[in-house]
Amino acid sequence: MNRRRFIQRTGLATGALLTAPSLLPACSSSDPMSRIGLTTVVFRKRFVSTNPEASGDLLTLEKIPQYLQDRFGIYQPEFWSEHFESREPSYLKGLKEALDKAHCTLLNIQADTPGKDMSDPGHSHLAVEEIKEWIDVGAFLGAKMVRGSFMRYSLEEGIRSTKKLVNYAASKGLTFLSENHFDLMSEPEKHTQVAKEVNSKNFGLLADFGNYPESTDKYEALKLIAPYTRLVSAKTHGYDKNYEHTGFDFDRCVRIMEEGGFKGVYSLEQWEGGLPDYDYEKIVDWMIRHVKANLS
Repeated sequence: MNRRRFIQRTGLATGALLTAPSLLPACSSSDPMSRIGLTTVVFRKRFVSTNPEASGDLLTLEKIPQYLQDRFGIYQPEFWSEHFESREPSYLKGLKEALDKAHCTLLNIQADTPGKDMSDPGHSHLAVEEIKEWIDVGAFLGAKMVRGSFMRYSLEEGIRSTKKLVNYAASKGLTFLSENHFDLMSEPEKHTQVAKEVNSKNFGLLADFGNYPESTDKYEALKLIAPYTRLVSAKTHGYDKNYEHTGFDFDRCVRIMEEGGFKGVYSLEQWEGGLPDYDYEKIVDWMIRHVKANLS
């Protein structure tokens, strides 16, 4: 469905949102769970769209809000665009009802645009229009933020596209995010340059613990981007048989963000090649404990 038709059918004209999500301030609650979210990426093995061979206890986005509440005490889900079955209004209405029923607030939509790059000169408009559609979806669902990608080509073109998307997100009451995503934004100096040039209350960086090449010192990179970060993908990869994380010093990453002034939400994520035969609930339990232990 194109964006104009979507807006017409859902009534999401500028300034006339069904809900008006607030910008994301620092979390003020004394409850540490107010600073923890969880992305559906963790459970990609249980979604047919990301694992066609999935069977057994399957998940859908409609099931996620109540599942996260019941199993983990998390009320800030993050939806990956790959897990949406549709962007039709009837489907989105069901998602909004599921969020409301579970008293959950959609933290963010991780909007991927395969084959479309917002920094590709001459073709960036394709990614921009696609991401605008996800911003419309986020507005309908009452999301706080939408993360766009990718930026692999021209930093200058990427900044121009980002400014367009920030303005559009602002018109819907959302914050637009730029993530280090194994692209230009995985160079922390360029990531912070985008933040400085865009310079908007409706924009911020998304810091992903796992999305730096081996040649980059992730800890120094996180120190550099922490002051501009609005959301953290607290990603892990690599677990031993006792479900202890072996990939890198996760606790140090959380402490760096806290010391850098980040007071927002850590959205828990797990990723590595393939679909390892893990108990992903145990992984989430581990991440919750370790985020809580390192909050300042």
